[in-house]
Amino acid sequence: MTKKELEYMAMDAHFRSTGCYYDHNHMIYMRTNENLIDLFRFYPVKNKDVLTVLASSDQLLFSYYYGAKSIDAFDKVYLTLAYYYLRKWVILYQNSLYPSISFFNEGDKNLYYLICSIQPTNTDERDAIIFWKSYLELNDYKTDKYLFYLSFFPQNNPFKCDDVKDVFQKKLHFTCANFFHDFPSSKKYDVIILSNLLEYANNSQQLIVAMNNIESLLNDDGIAVCSCLRYPKKSYNHQREVETMTSHLLKIDYNAYQYYYQPIGGYVDLAYSYQLKKK
Repeated sequence: MTKKELEYMAMDAHFRSTGCYYDHNHMIYMRTNENLIDLFRFYPVKNKDVLTVLASSDQLLFSYYYGAKSIDAFDKVYLTLAYYYLRKWVILYQNSLYPSISFFNEGDKNLYYLICSIQPTNTDERDAIIFWKSYLELNDYKTDKYLFYLSFFPQNNPFKCDDVKDVFQKKLHFTCANFFHDFPSSKKYDVIILSNLLEYANNSQQLIVAMNNIESLLNDDGIAVCSCLRYPKKSYNHQREVETMTSHLLKIDYNAYQYYYQPIGGYVDLAYSYQLKKK
């Protein structure tokens, strides 16, 4: 992207941060709202090729920590890529897994000065530097609730910063793509991590496209892992709808359907999965 395009994107994010307009489909997850420790226990990724939604970058970092052979990431929200690099800088240079709470509420000039000092290693990182510098200058060096889903209640991490620093030495394979459109890849994966993405489908046709993507992207013995944390009733209906529409292609695994206790919301669903039917 050009510098002008990135500055325009920063201006757009600034207006969103101040609440001038609101679209939850363009918000970024500050951190996961899933119990990823248990999720990866039920769905191991060791020595497997993984495709994951980028979101807060937690799914990617957990996949790396648990020994995935390769990891590709995607998201329809381009800002998640900028946030991935913010996570990188915070982990490498501030020895913290997430930006400080003051960054989101009060303004954190220390983080701003750190960003100004970064020497980019690739064009995506250069773009992230331009974006965050421009955005923070416009927004009094802080973010706001209209840009991020803020999840400050504790989520356990099995790793520390030193355990995942090596991931930033690897090239990030990121695709900006909407999973409700044809996915632009012919690669096959052993595990696809969708988080609660399927809940955002607006109609049956979008679900059909998503399930076709799962079919085309999965290896024969692969598995697509989904969660339904935000809208459990809607998710339940989606599951039944998709199961009916694609019963000749995919099967849903309810044996792995688990629950866990979340501080906000009580008991919620952990995950369920889709697999190709054996031919």
